[in-house]
Amino acid sequence: MPPARTELEPDHRAACRNCGQALPGGASVCTACGAAQGEANRCPHCSAIADVEPHRTLGFRCLVCGGPRVALGLPDVTLSSRTSAALTSAASEQTKHLMFSAAGFSLSGMAALALLIATVVVLSAAPGPLATLALFLAASVPLAAGLLALAGARAARARRTVALRAAEVSALGDLQAVTGPLSAARAAQLLRVSPEHAELLLASASVESMLEGAPAARLRVEAPGATVLGNEADLAAAAAEPTRAARGDTEI
Repeated sequence: MPPARTELEPDHRAACRNCGQALPGGASVCTACGAAQGEANRCPHCSAIADVEPHRTLGFRCLVCGGPRVALGLPDVTLSSRTSAALTSAASEQTKHLMFSAAGFSLSGMAALALLIATVVVLSAAPGPLATLALFLAASVPLAAGLLALAGARAARARRTVALRAAEVSALGDLQAVTGPLSAARAAQLLRVSPEHAELLLASASVESMLEGAPAARLRVEAPGATVLGNEADLAAAAAEPTRAARGDTEI
């Protein structure tokens, strides 16, 4: 029997789709030309097979379209629909965050300029109290709109963070579906994150699996002198049974 091939030994059956060089076993990026390999590197946004680059707020983004991505260090891993949906949601929230932020800062700048002009007019022309109030109220309208836009940007940023974390946890599950249970060090290597972050992802995945495997909720029924626990199906079946005759009653 031939010796088992280690992960760093070249797999001569797999060649780079770009330069044709032999790929190290389990490599998702060619070490010769840097081309991304396999379905693990297919972007859910632009459908291109491309590598990712680190990003300050997104974690990783696609080198082609700039959409949020997760790094998967195995080329034979395919993103699940759950992971793709989470990344799509993160991309949508990122777009909203950028739009709301741009609108909020623009409107806030316009409001500052309007308030400055209103102040100059009041100091130079000295209009009556009602005219002064109306002038400042009109100048404050862009400020209120800008603050609302910035609040929308903050909410979109929070939803983006939740979606990105869900994508990372789901991607970890995609990896484990191929490799089996992973240690924190191995998960950190494949996802290109720190071991501490990998520990958090493994903990989140464990909690989710426990919640998904929880038993169905049971209905609590209070009765005088007794408490009955059961799910809705059990209670419906019990209600459908004919009432048993009480002990001591005469049956005809």
